[in-house]
Amino acid sequence: MIIQRLSQSWMGLLWTVCIPVCFFALAANAQQASSDSSQTDSMRIVQMDPVIVTATRSEKILEDVAVPTSIITVDVMEREGALRLGDVLANQMGIALFDDHGTGMQVQGFASDYTLVLLDGEPMIGRTAGTLDVDRISVKGLSHLEIVRGPSSSLYGSEALAGVVNLVTAPPAESMQGAASFRIGSHATSDMMLQMEGGLKRTGLRLVLNRYASGGYDLTPATYGPTTPSFADWTVDLRSRFVISDRIRVRLGARGALENQESVFASGTNEFLEERYDDEGRRLEWSIHPEIELQLSSKFRLNTTLYGTGYQTETYHRRQNDGALNYEDKFDQTLVKAEMQLDMLWGAKHMTNLGGGVIGEQIGGSRYGATRGDSGPESTQSYLFAQHEWYPSGLLHFNTSIRFDHHSDYTGRVTPKFAVLIRPSDKIRLRASVGSGFKAPAFRQLYLSFTNPAGGYSVFGSLPMLAGIRRLEAEGQIEQKFFDLSKMDPLRAESSIAFNLGGSIEPFKWLHVQANVFHNNVRDLIETQPVAQKTNGAFVYGYFNLARIYTRGIELETKIQSHLTSNALVDITLGYQFLQARDREVVSALKEGTVFGRYSNGRDYRLRLGDYTGMFGRSPHSASLRAAYTNTTAGVIASIHGRWRSRYGYRDLDGNNLANRSDEFVPDYAVLGVAVTKTFSLVRAVEAAVQIGLDNAFDHTYPTLVPSLPGRRGYVSVQFNF
Repeated sequence: MIIQRLSQSWMGLLWTVCIPVCFFALAANAQQASSDSSQTDSMRIVQMDPVIVTATRSEKILEDVAVPTSIITVDVMEREGALRLGDVLANQMGIALFDDHGTGMQVQGFASDYTLVLLDGEPMIGRTAGTLDVDRISVKGLSHLEIVRGPSSSLYGSEALAGVVNLVTAPPAESMQGAASFRIGSHATSDMMLQMEGGLKRTGLRLVLNRYASGGYDLTPATYGPTTPSFADWTVDLRSRFVISDRIRVRLGARGALENQESVFASGTNEFLEERYDDEGRRLEWSIHPEIELQLSSKFRLNTTLYGTGYQTETYHRRQNDGALNYEDKFDQTLVKAEMQLDMLWGAKHMTNLGGGVIGEQIGGSRYGATRGDSGPESTQSYLFAQHEWYPSGLLHFNTSIRFDHHSDYTGRVTPKFAVLIRPSDKIRLRASVGSGFKAPAFRQLYLSFTNPAGGYSVFGSLPMLAGIRRLEAEGQIEQKFFDLSKMDPLRAESSIAFNLGGSIEPFKWLHVQANVFHNNVRDLIETQPVAQKTNGAFVYGYFNLARIYTRGIELETKIQSHLTSNALVDITLGYQFLQARDREVVSALKEGTVFGRYSNGRDYRLRLGDYTGMFGRSPHSASLRAAYTNTTAGVIASIHGRWRSRYGYRDLDGNNLANRSDEFVPDYAVLGVAVTKTFSLVRAVEAAVQIGLDNAFDHTYPTLVPSLPGRRGYVSVQFNF
């Protein structure tokens, strides 16, 4: 078992650090029991400016971070009527959502599996084909969202090659309070939330219960079955804090989510041959996160974190005519982690962060060769990281970080990063960074063993590949092999070198403009490739280090915040991104004139570099809008939010592995939403808010290309704060 394999590493860390700390905490608390209860708590710091922790693993004011970073507060989420993480990210500058085994996100042109998603600094798991479905994550109970663009592997390791998104929960309040909300909308969508919290100066507890459900929708009525299924999703989130003494603070977080899905579909070529099925799915995820922070002195702070999380899914297909089970799929993933971080403040000009930890991960399921009772493949990882910040003057801020990862399934990786912040004045910030990122081979790329019963094709990870081919050969299923698999090199981690250059300026108090230019070079990109052909004509696919790509572009954002009167505020944010995401081999072939396209009439023509719009699913141009008018006297907030994407390629019809014909593109489209919120007092200490909203006001739908766009949707919600 994975816990047994980790016992000598992280359990030793637990006993040598956490247990003594707990005894010390209890002793310190006993000594303070008779002291003045009104004594100032030295660990409580009130910050008025936006403070983030993701970019540097230490508290920093947003404007003083040397890497491209943005923050989305709970106020913005609420005024836009956001319920899930996808609702928040959809209108964020430089982030594009796409449909691929759920709703994934692109950052600087990279697919979903290159961006690490954290909950209070700890990784969220449960990806399907690399996609972590951001629509499964509730934003209820969050304080804010932190987004770091560019490789962050020097602090967070694998999956942070493109950036990091950190969901930060709100700390429990120091008083008794609560909230309850209810929302109904199109497609039988509903959302119910109950939040209760309370505490004193040294203790606090907050519980959030959320139920999100939908009846699904159907964009293709001519086809049997809905576009998206009906579902009910329950989420419970618990956060607590304990200030045991002036030097010791303990935090505990726990989260659980359960979803049930129901749908129907049909197989066959027409209504006389089709077979109809019921599709049932269940998803369960959980996490627990204890953390101890010890203030050793005014200059040294030690943080010890334990983290465990699990993700399980089950899918069943049953024939409607007799209820027979036709297909069953189960997946189970578990991750445990232990980490320590020591923060050292050497003076006004130097700060160092040192840390390390161990991670154990395990998966199960039929696709990974695991049977009932079999624990499935597992891996272990240990890592060390260091970061030093130097403030030689008020003008300059240097940040250097490096991390070493040792993994049981691939060779060790060293990932450094260097960033500089220049502050020529209080209104100007210039930023530059260069760093290395890496993406470890995913479990599916290492261990997958899957044969599609309908299509007949097979997919093997690099480790079971040779044994899988030999088994198929013994069964007489292999017609031909394309190369000698015994000489296949082991998969290497993908790696990148990235450059970010930009800055921000605030020429007026009401105007803030920032820009960032980025360039990412990626080597050893892992792709699928046929390795053999079966006797039934289908192929056997494997994973290999093949491609070299680059992504580059410009990100621009303008924020306007102005008081029209003493009681009226206008807040506008405009974003734009230009993006090039290209395969270097395709670029070389286009320059050599060896790539051809084909008209629908069958005529071939030579393609030039200008015909290459980039990798599939990437829009060269995108824009975002967030605007709100707030009148505190009337208690009214009117919000507009939206996004626009230029066209992007999604398929290849003429066999050249790129999109060049108009029928190979998803056309450009814009999505706009509006919401109006009215707040008022009911009785003493009880405030109510009513919100009316409309999403996708232009009613754009692309049933087969963008199934996550269900057309125009309206909703009404009411919330009580007490």
